[in-house]
Amino acid sequence: MRHIVQRLASAGTLSLLLAGCAQGTTLDRPAGASHGNDGSAGGGGAGGADLPGADAPAGGSGGGAPRDPYAWTPPPDSSVGPCSDVTHHIYLVSPRQEFFSFHPASLELHRIGKLHCGGGSPFSMAVDRNGVAWIVTWEGLVLRLDIATGACETTPYRVGDGEPFRNFGMAFVADGVPDQETLYVREGGLHLDADAVSPVRTLGIFDTQASTVLPVGEGAGANADLTGTGDGHLFGFVKHPESGAGLISEFDRATGAALSERPLPGVTIGTSWAFASWGGDFWFFVTNDIDVETASVYRYDPDAQAPPALVVPQLPTAVIGAGVSTCAPTEVPR
Repeated sequence: MRHIVQRLASAGTLSLLLAGCAQGTTLDRPAGASHGNDGSAGGGGAGGADLPGADAPAGGSGGGAPRDPYAWTPPPDSSVGPCSDVTHHIYLVSPRQEFFSFHPASLELHRIGKLHCGGGSPFSMAVDRNGVAWIVTWEGLVLRLDIATGACETTPYRVGDGEPFRNFGMAFVADGVPDQETLYVREGGLHLDADAVSPVRTLGIFDTQASTVLPVGEGAGANADLTGTGDGHLFGFVKHPESGAGLISEFDRATGAALSERPLPGVTIGTSWAFASWGGDFWFFVTNDIDVETASVYRYDPDAQAPPALVVPQLPTAVIGAGVSTCAPTEVPR
């Protein structure tokens, strides 16, 4: 199997290894420690109503009567449990606290419901192998959301205003041992000099049992959303601090250093952005600057000598966080 860093430098064969799957959990008991036992940055607010176009291919029009905006409806035909069907989607959260699944094979957006976690406005999100979404808010709280039921709780995690790791990008990465994954976080840098030409950010490990962050090390690069893979790689969708151009980097899990950096021609980031690895490709979600209630979706094949493809010009929701589990498909299902 070729290393993903090599794929970012030249074309190759994508061959991600799917992490093993075993026992799972719900919010009735811990989801497992983040290290050895066990998915954006931008602006947002609260409120909102049901969105048109959900439950239809993205960019199309929805039909039928409007849904109850407070009903919680997981993706159709999704079984629950560790590495079950519910863990095979990309999940999105909007600045209006709306929660969605996005299925890349069909470009279908499904509105699951509205968050009622009591923790503030979403900033970033990751999804674990048990179907639990972990959400950090602008207020610096970390929430745990059971995707199957909508049950939500606030973790004990607390940091003060202006402190590191108040806001961060986040993603689970498989550890190379069956059933184990680690939740990595990379500080959003809102307490740092936003005009720094060569910004540095700290990578850390979020302990899901103790609700604490263990800093790993610093690496160059501006604010980034994170995504992890089933074969143990950690990537960032980085916003250039001056031009807003999108970049993709791989980060060293042991040091926080950027191992590679590659520009994404045609992808310019505005107020909020997120991404996920699914089916061997990277999927980018960028909230549109003019119509801020929509987002553009790009698909990027790291093996192809081509820029990212715009696959959905107007997803009918803004996106501030995306999460995908390490159980997600590494090839597009046929």
